[in-house]
Amino acid sequence: MILVLGTAEDRHAAAVYNKIVARGTRVAYFDARLYPKDMTITFDGCLPMSGTIRYRDGQAAIDLSTVNCVYCRQWDALFAGAADGHQDEVEQRETEASLGSLFRGLECQWINPLDSLNNSRYRINQLQKIRAQGIRVPEIIVSNDFRRVQAFFSVTEEKLLYRPSGWSDSYWNAGQIDDIGRHIADLPGTPVEYQEDIAGDQVRAYVIGDSVYAGVVETMESDFTGTMGGDYVRPIELPQEAKRTCIRAASALDLVFCSVDLRITPQGEFAVIDVDANPLYLHFEQSTRLPISDRLVELLIASDADVYNYRMTMNAA
Repeated sequence: MILVLGTAEDRHAAAVYNKIVARGTRVAYFDARLYPKDMTITFDGCLPMSGTIRYRDGQAAIDLSTVNCVYCRQWDALFAGAADGHQDEVEQRETEASLGSLFRGLECQWINPLDSLNNSRYRINQLQKIRAQGIRVPEIIVSNDFRRVQAFFSVTEEKLLYRPSGWSDSYWNAGQIDDIGRHIADLPGTPVEYQEDIAGDQVRAYVIGDSVYAGVVETMESDFTGTMGGDYVRPIELPQEAKRTCIRAASALDLVFCSVDLRITPQGEFAVIDVDANPLYLHFEQSTRLPISDRLVELLIASDADVYNYRMTMNAA
């Protein structure tokens, strides 16, 4: 059985769940915000772990020993407020710890691995790992010392991209060094990310196992990560070298499904700007007609079958 982790508002997780249902494969949807008010969970301290999830509204119980594959788009979003609106910070932390132990104890295939999902917020470290594979990434520093920023500016192009460090929902700004100085005067002592602005076509690619689908994003923004709801995306067939670059970047981060934001420079070089382990894809898929969710569902169903067959083989031995 496949277990899809998502909230009631997560259209992307729901789309995957509905497509799995349509294909006749056993699947269950798990919204952590229903716990503990609207569901009970019991699991033991053994490996392999056994346990049961039961819903108070009479839905069919989930036998955790039958879960072969888990799809989780965004782990942190599962705990962004309890369903009843009354869970305090301590209760929420304890709930997350309990469910974190549960899901780490499942012997199954994850797309993506839980630890890789949790590490996705550490973008600078991700770029370091990708650079170590010989892949070009932007020159970047994080600093709250403007003198160091001025030195960094002198060895890059005419402008920099910048945003407050750790503000995962903030967009990049583009500016000359004087513009940056005036802007960050309002953020005294705040560490800021400064990034080389690599010129070229803005491309988003989706890595799904060994498949890569890509499109050029037509936007006036310096940063097109996020929903891309207002951007036009033109599908393209990437050269094999670029596809291999995307797959290598995903592999360096232990990701099976992710988006890779690229720049294709006028010289034809490929640079990886960002890798998102929690990608939105519905707008991209609707704009390009590329089969992102279909390929993801195929990967989940194949993983479910592989783990099931492995368990049957081990039980028969």
